[in-house]
Amino acid sequence: LIWNYPVYALADRVAQASQGRLQVLHSQGSVWAGQVQLGVSDGGRLYAIGEPLGWKLVFGQAGHWLGLALEHPKLLGVLHLGVNADGISIGNGEMRLPAAWLSALGAPFNTIRPEGLLQMRWQAWRHGQDMNVQIQWQDAQSALASIRPLGEYVISVTGNPDTKLNLDLKTRKGPLQLEGQGHWTAGQRFVFNGYASSDEKSREALTGLLSQMGRREGDQYRLGVF
Repeated sequence: LIWNYPVYALADRVAQASQGRLQVLHSQGSVWAGQVQLGVSDGGRLYAIGEPLGWKLVFGQAGHWLGLALEHPKLLGVLHLGVNADGISIGNGEMRLPAAWLSALGAPFNTIRPEGLLQMRWQAWRHGQDMNVQIQWQDAQSALASIRPLGEYVISVTGNPDTKLNLDLKTRKGPLQLEGQGHWTAGQRFVFNGYASSDEKSREALTGLLSQMGRREGDQYRLGVF
């Protein structure tokens, strides 16, 4: 029974753990090896992730008691997760996703309706160590803006998830300027302060988008303070 435990039996647990954001649409195989098709929900609309996620459990490899090898077309290579006495570890990885999937996170993304490509890279990480994750929004576009592309943006997440994580948002290029810093401390709420603005020649064309991104303060729009 344990060896052939079907993965569909875990579908409800996945939905509960993610508070309904992540849902299992279809699955095959057992918890030891198989595939699952996932969907992301914003509470109303469900966004299906077209390609299935494949996995395989392995034992005693690379110094880990238990390992998990994940494969997906959006992953550039196999992603290795490991568990041992020291905790969880994650191998180097890179993932590329359509920015439209951000709409599943709800406001303000479901209003802005972003388009383009999200490129996410992370360095190998072990429990207790600092992590380094970088997310690039390339060929950034929005259904609310006639200017295409809007630019290119980078979010860097660094720090120890057991104590404090820091977030930094920067603009690499483009008429839409996004800047901000934030941090999350264990046991406390996430705090973020950021601003959106535009160059003078693009201001009129981007006013509709900027007004949906935050509250106006002079020539800037405050992205959020939580």
